[in-house]
Amino acid sequence: MTTGEITAFDPWKAIEPSEFRARQDKVRAAAAEQGFDGAIVWSRGGAFMDMSADVLYLTNHYSQQPYMGDDAGIGAARSHGACVLPVDGRTAVVVDVPWWRRDLVVADDVLPSIHVTRAAAEAVRRAGLERGRLALVGASYMTAAAYLGLVEALPDATIVRADRLVEDIRIHKTPAEIEVIRHACALGNRTLEALIDAVVEGATEADAVAAASETLIAGGGVLYDAACASGPNAHQYTSARLPSADPIRRFEPGDMFHVDCYGSYGGYFFDFARSRVVGDDPTPPQRDLLEGVIECVETVCDAIRPGMTAGDVYAVGDEWLGQSAVVASLPEEEPEMEGFPAVGHGLGMMWEAPWLMPGDPTPIVPGMYLAVEMLLGHRDRGGAMFEHNGVVTESGFEVLTTARARWW
Repeated sequence: MTTGEITAFDPWKAIEPSEFRARQDKVRAAAAEQGFDGAIVWSRGGAFMDMSADVLYLTNHYSQQPYMGDDAGIGAARSHGACVLPVDGRTAVVVDVPWWRRDLVVADDVLPSIHVTRAAAEAVRRAGLERGRLALVGASYMTAAAYLGLVEALPDATIVRADRLVEDIRIHKTPAEIEVIRHACALGNRTLEALIDAVVEGATEADAVAAASETLIAGGGVLYDAACASGPNAHQYTSARLPSADPIRRFEPGDMFHVDCYGSYGGYFFDFARSRVVGDDPTPPQRDLLEGVIECVETVCDAIRPGMTAGDVYAVGDEWLGQSAVVASLPEEEPEMEGFPAVGHGLGMMWEAPWLMPGDPTPIVPGMYLAVEMLLGHRDRGGAMFEHNGVVTESGFEVLTTARARWW
């Protein structure tokens, strides 16, 4: 697929308004079933994709406004968007920018205001729910100021946190969504290969990420991050700084490198990981790590079937880890803190359920979009990472990651 072909497909118009209406109705039904009179759904934009999912999913609205504190005196809860969904009534969405997309947003009422909390409370009052029992969806994405402002503006309402109300619906992808996801993964695959191809002697981590960014942005995507580590730091996931890619140290022959590259296209994520040894001549211990993470991820992907639970999927990976000679050969060391207790997670408009963790009871069903990943490393050996994305089908798991797996 060429850049031109990707650009010609408009992901923001690929899903019909009727599908957004259907999503709103599903949330209304779920809210009513849980004893709510309506829902206030909260999200945040500001040029990042990690907190925008629920309002974007329901209304196709995204706020591009950068965040600014209420104390600046230029409105309240800037960069946030709110959708008010009465169980029986009109859908209202609060937009905090005058340039909101009239050709994209799907709602009965659009309320432009730089005072987002005030406008959301007014939408609740218009619906006659100022004394109602309301589900608050997205408290994790609100600033404390936004939450306190909303509660203060609706003193007689009973506001109950219900973060999963929309996500539980969102994790089941429709055919239209899967079409956008396929385009997102196609662009992500090209982005990842451009990044790993640039991991050569004399280059830096930042050079490699720059190559990825050029490919992704030209194709209409957004880079969330390319969390990478190399050389003496290859045993770690990445560096705790901004940016995570090192612009100073240059790659040397024999350096291990790995990256977790994630971004979005049309609001839908891709999340791929790959590894390479600079010079493509790994030592036997390096090769063991490189091949080990591939084997683990491919074993888990091959096992995924509808009817399993997320915990069952984790158990496949856990069994592999328990039987792996590579893992057994790694020297023991005391962890500084608890690690990532999963072999993957759901994907969509952000990281989402199901989480492939011990005992997670979420059923695996067709239409789910999953990421399966593994990182193995030790400060004496280096580290390697590998990750596939794919869609659960009626008979198994279709891997959408086509980026090259081996550079050795």
